[in-house]
Amino acid sequence: MENCKPVSIPQETSLKLNKPQTLDEKLPFRSLIGSLMYRAIATRPDIAHSVSFLSQFNQNHAEDHWKAAKRILRYLSGTKEVGLVYKKTSELLHGYSDSDWGNNIIDRHSYSGYLFKFGGAAISWEARKQRSVARSSVEA
Repeated sequence: MENCKPVSIPQETSLKLNKPQTLDEKLPFRSLIGSLMYRAIATRPDIAHSVSFLSQFNQNHAEDHWKAAKRILRYLSGTKEVGLVYKKTSELLHGYSDSDWGNNIIDRHSYSGYLFKFGGAAISWEARKQRSVARSSVEA
């Protein structure tokens, strides 16, 4: 992946993945997702949602899932200069949260996430699939 063609976003906007009937054991999918998860948790909040989404396929994955995970690598390859830079500032703590509403086509669960910024950069973030199905956009 060293000389790969970089992409500008980590996940295709129209990506629709289903759980396959059979597991493709040849692909090191779980290992790649684990490595990406480390990056998403430690230094790259911009890939947190994409990695969280793909991690639901750890038990059942196929070639399409592998390609989606490799796309995140292509995104990281093209954004090596992106990082967290903290500056001395008089800003207050800023918090953001967002969720979709039943956008997961497999089980209709929503994804939600949050990010806190201080010193001009993120200090805490998370993106995850909700445990229950939201019945309204307010619940999501």
